[in-house]
Amino acid sequence: MKHTELIVIGAGPAGIQAAITASELGLKVTLIDSQPSAGGQYFKQLPKAFNNHDTSDHHKQASKMFQKLENSTVKFLHKTLVWGIFHNPKSNLWQLTLQGDSCPSRIEAPYIVIATGAYDRSIPFPGWDLPGVITAGAAQIMIKNQGILPGKQVIVTGTGPLQLAAASNLIEVGAKVQAVLECNQHLIIRGIHHLPSIWGQWRRLEEGFLYAGNIIKTKTPYRIGWSVIKADGNEKVEEVTIGKLDSEGYPIQATFQKIDVDAVIVGYGLTPSTEFFRLLDVEMFYSKAEGIFLPKRNDFFQTSAHGIYAIGDCAGIGGVNLAMLEGKIAAIDIAVQSGQTQLSTMSPTLKQTKKHLKREQKFARMLGEIFSLTEGLFSLAQPDTIICRCEQISLAEVNQAISFGAQSVTDIKNITRSGMGNCQGRTCGSILTQLLAREARCNPEDCQYLTIRPPVHPISVEIIEEKNTEVLS
Repeated sequence: MKHTELIVIGAGPAGIQAAITASELGLKVTLIDSQPSAGGQYFKQLPKAFNNHDTSDHHKQASKMFQKLENSTVKFLHKTLVWGIFHNPKSNLWQLTLQGDSCPSRIEAPYIVIATGAYDRSIPFPGWDLPGVITAGAAQIMIKNQGILPGKQVIVTGTGPLQLAAASNLIEVGAKVQAVLECNQHLIIRGIHHLPSIWGQWRRLEEGFLYAGNIIKTKTPYRIGWSVIKADGNEKVEEVTIGKLDSEGYPIQATFQKIDVDAVIVGYGLTPSTEFFRLLDVEMFYSKAEGIFLPKRNDFFQTSAHGIYAIGDCAGIGGVNLAMLEGKIAAIDIAVQSGQTQLSTMSPTLKQTKKHLKREQKFARMLGEIFSLTEGLFSLAQPDTIICRCEQISLAEVNQAISFGAQSVTDIKNITRSGMGNCQGRTCGSILTQLLAREARCNPEDCQYLTIRPPVHPISVEIIEEKNTEVLS
């Protein structure tokens, strides 16, 4: 059994910042990530074969952070999967069970920082499971990391700034973007009272203007209040039907148009990765902006479980700057709690950090309110539309479960097997909440969330039998 003072799960910007700060304050830190290298999706490191001598500010920021991590005392376990977190009553420590080629089977610590980030959010519509329909994040990985063009005739649909980034990147590598469809209406009206939140976000604004410039330069149509209604094709997507939406997000049939495409890029924002919080049964609350339940946290981002901290996008979508500030604050609090430093010593640093934090929180709230999803989008799915792609469960089967008396998403899971596949409900979990709320005419927060048990990720039975014979409670 390995022991350390702090374990950080997730080597994205938030996790790296927390690990570096804690190590600088004298803690023995272990940083764990399933990927081959640190950086997460935002600072994702490309294979050496894709070295393009990037000199952008983004690349410089990433390089500086990687150098600090390398020069620190942080022990980095890469290619390591955390498949369970348990409380060990014998040691009164948190125990993690791991899978990897060069890692222990278990590791313990009194403090755990969870910084597992987020993943692309999807909305089901007829044909969303066709080959060629991919998320905005997947499209960017294909372009930047693999040098693959997702399609030549592409349409981008969804909501939020990630759409603009995806469309701009597609244009830069030679794709013909037929249109960018923003499903939300009245963006200016929604955002006008948030104008003060933009002050100081100059790098983000510059980045946004660059994306918009590529779209304007190529005369790519940008339609506000429109969405892909369905996708059609034999063995892959070949055509989409697009249409205008009303103020509640319901499609207006008289506006429907058909467009030939060979790829559909879907970007409805991000879904926080909350699996470990649900596993630990910490107190949660429903967030309308993300459309799921998130962990409740105190001012230092500790959850209701003592010693368990939640930082970055896994606790609410806020972007890289907010994530790194949360990581710094959480690390300082852990150093104080563990006796490595005094609160009075760190007060000036905390005061300055929290000042920057408030600015980033305001910006995050602005984006969440402007690009929140409307309920009408969940009317796009038809009875035969697949909702749970792992288990191939259709909307008709979900609605049947509701008619049988399902009162929570876990009830739907027990009746239909939705959420029992390899992804463990990461894609369909939040969708089931919205569908149940819509069908049962209740608030989404009354629908609860999918329960989860270890292993959090698919692993072989041999790993549990051979490496974890001790019964954990």
